[in-house]
Amino acid sequence: MGSKKLKKISLYTVIMLGAFFLYVLTNQFGYTARPGLIGPDFWPKAILVLAIVTCVYEMVKILFFSEISGKPAKRASARDEKGLDTGKSYNGLLLTGMAMTVAYVFLVGIIGFVFCTLMYLAAFMYLGRYRKLGVIALSSMIGTLVLALIFLKIVYVSLPMGREPFSTATFFILKFLGIK
Repeated sequence: MGSKKLKKISLYTVIMLGAFFLYVLTNQFGYTARPGLIGPDFWPKAILVLAIVTCVYEMVKILFFSEISGKPAKRASARDEKGLDTGKSYNGLLLTGMAMTVAYVFLVGIIGFVFCTLMYLAAFMYLGRYRKLGVIALSSMIGTLVLALIFLKIVYVSLPMGREPFSTATFFILKFLGIK
């Protein structure tokens, strides 16, 4: 086994061991189980198991199915409508997307999950150079509602409702939809 394969596998091994350690810690959650409901340890355990499985998959792929050469990986670049490489790079869009994500984390407590997610999804699609505003609006609304349903009804996570007047509007929307 080459040193490059060993280096890549060691990274996945460290991540896998960290995930396993955190999984063991989830067994120490103190809670009173309620019949018919999943406990607070379910989702962290599920995510950690997926991380461990992903690491094992990647290690097997590296060991048995990959050729690691000394050549650097080719960077992804933009393509025109015919699929030809245009040579353009969109680092500004990447940085803007990262800034939007940081802003989302900051604003979600102020304007609430529903409004913040709606605006984030719409802005991200527009930033990604999609320009059909009707589709952006509909996709953002559907995406926000699906995420709210998943978090509130399946995962049982309390979502930030925001400060006034956003919290009143959020409660009204969720009540209208029968979510809360």
